[in-house]
Amino acid sequence: MNIYEVVVGGVFGTDISHFIVAKNADNAKKIVLDYYSAHDDGIRPTVTMYDLKASKPIKPKNYIDEVMLG
Repeated sequence: MNIYEVVVGGVFGTDISHFIVAKNADNAKKIVLDYYSAHDDGIRPTVTMYDLKASKPIKPKNYIDEVMLG
């Protein structure tokens, strides 16, 4: 498992980042998409797979010190 930063690009007027633990970038994007689909109220814009960008895996060994993700 790796940590991915998934960015929802500009759908809500700004970029929103989510940090996801997943096996790969596609799974991380699917988790975010499922989250927004489950909370779709018909008023806010709909998030699609095209709105999502995932970072390269963030490996814990890349951090110099302990850090809170969120």
